[in-house]
Amino acid sequence: MPIIDVSNVFIVLEVLAGVFTIIFWILFLFVPNSVQSSNERCYMVFQHSFIAADLWMTIAFFLSAYFLYHHETAGVLWGIVAGGTFVFLGLMDILYNIENGMYKHINTGMFFEVLINLVSVVFGGYTIHYVWHLLLR
Repeated sequence: MPIIDVSNVFIVLEVLAGVFTIIFWILFLFVPNSVQSSNERCYMVFQHSFIAADLWMTIAFFLSAYFLYHHETAGVLWGIVAGGTFVFLGLMDILYNIENGMYKHINTGMFFEVLINLVSVVFGGYTIHYVWHLLLR
């Protein structure tokens, strides 16, 4: 069953979610004091635990975009995987930041962190909603 009426804007947003995740990790790993909100050891260890999951999410976003662009239902599956992963990672990050008082110290890194937290939960949830409703049309 081919999927019709897929928004090209949505497909671009999925690709951008993956691309920005890659850019974030390049900055995080190779440009000190760029997107890091803290240099404390516990924060750095916590953030490094996201690398594999972010890679999984990025691949899922790229696969969803690819299949949706080609109007294939596999795009729905990968969109749900990507969106669910994005929400999960966002909520993990938010809870860590709340429990450790990270939001109290706003610097450039924390500004990006807040932005990423919001985008993760909002766009992740929207992705699940959007791709699921492609099947219901």
